Amino acid sequence: MLSNEQLLRYSSNILMKEIGEVGQQRLLKRHVLIIGLGGLGCPASQYLASSGVGQLTLMDHDHVSLSNLQRQTLYGSNDVGSLKVTQAAQRLSEINPDVDITALSQAASKDTLRDHIGTSDIVLDCTDNRDTRYLINRYCYWLKKPLVSGAARGFNGQVLALKPSADHGCYQCLYPASVKEPLNCTNAGIAAPIVGIIGAMQALLAIQYLTLHEMPWGRLQSFDGLIHRWQQAELPKSTTCPICGGEHANNR
Repeated sequence: MLSNEQLLRYSSNILMKEIGEVGQQRLLKRHVLIIGLGGLGCPASQYLASSGVGQLTLMDHDHVSLSNLQRQTLYGSNDVGSLKVTQAAQRLSEINPDVDITALSQAASKDTLRDHIGTSDIVLDCTDNRDTRYLINRYCYWLKKPLVSGAARGFNGQVLALKPSADHGCYQCLYPASVKEPLNCTNAGIAAPIVGIIGAMQALLAIQYLTLHEMPWGRLQSFDGLIHRWQQAELPKSTTCPICGGEHANNR
């Protein structure tokens, strides 16, 4: 049963037949792990907190730098030098004190991912390097947890929702180890609204999943910010992928 304060706070959600009071109660009981509190993780976490997702775990070992402030909307000039997860948790608690927030000031590793992916309902990969993305993808598949991966650089962004039990490719199918690592916002620059768009899409997909709506599993959605156009492509499973296909798949 929602309290009077919750009925008012989440009234816009509750008025929608696609969510309603039952859907809002579901959100309040769910747990999302957000890995990376940079340009993608900031808007994703803000929308999930304000929408009433009951538990958020934030994982990031980085500190706020001056160059982050152009696109990382949870931080201000006074936060430079502070841990991102500490500042993010404080701001998100101010947005919605209903939410139980766990701040983990640690890098994504085998040990941290095994523990925290396993207890979450869905994982958002908001990181910006391939090795970490491979690791997150691997543990989500081993632990059979849905994953929403976002990426952005320049005026372009992409988002991909993955369900380990479904017959589609994974992140490593999209970017095999033999393919040169794509540029990211650190070495190619980024238009600030692009990470806002992609991070918001990650939050939207998480909310869709948590409220039991149909999901675009295995469909790469790419956004070109210069011509304002979305494109979609199915991601097939690679038979040689060490994670989701081939004779060695799923071996730890």
